[in-house]
Amino acid sequence: MPILSRLQRTFGLAIGLAGSLWLTGCATSSSHLTSDQSGARQRVLAVAERLIGTPYRLGGESPGGMDCSGLVQYTYRQAGIRLPRTTGEQLRAGQARRQVLPGDLLFFHGGNGTVSHVGIYAGRGEMIHASSGAGRVLKTRLNQRYWQRHLLGGATFLERPSAPMAGSRFNSDGFSG
Repeated sequence: MPILSRLQRTFGLAIGLAGSLWLTGCATSSSHLTSDQSGARQRVLAVAERLIGTPYRLGGESPGGMDCSGLVQYTYRQAGIRLPRTTGEQLRAGQARRQVLPGDLLFFHGGNGTVSHVGIYAGRGEMIHASSGAGRVLKTRLNQRYWQRHLLGGATFLERPSAPMAGSRFNSDGFSG
């Protein structure tokens, strides 16, 4: 009977380990990405990087000239992801995130709390955005006071939908954390 006992213990250990791994998976943060999601992030960032230097054009959505939401829409479309056209529509359609990953979107207000600008988080504290002031698409450091004071929040289109985070929702006026 010792062989059966050893087999039962091994089987029991395997079942216990599998159960532990399953429960751990339930507790894994939403930033755990599949290879498809990681690939989409890389495609978004690669397209956005290539667009640096593109002229700013209000209402533009092509490499000939683009505004901030046009940059986002064009970049995501090139990565195979359809997004709404305007900043407000993008804000409402995105999945709210308190912590963004490279390729996610950052939304800003112009002073009155209403969304007025969007950029693509590039990682390392930088974003790629179409700047009307600079007249072109550029990469900007987010540690500048203006961006910190005007940040509404972040959103993703690059992960499967999950349950919304408590207290982290967008409304028609912007981010409410």
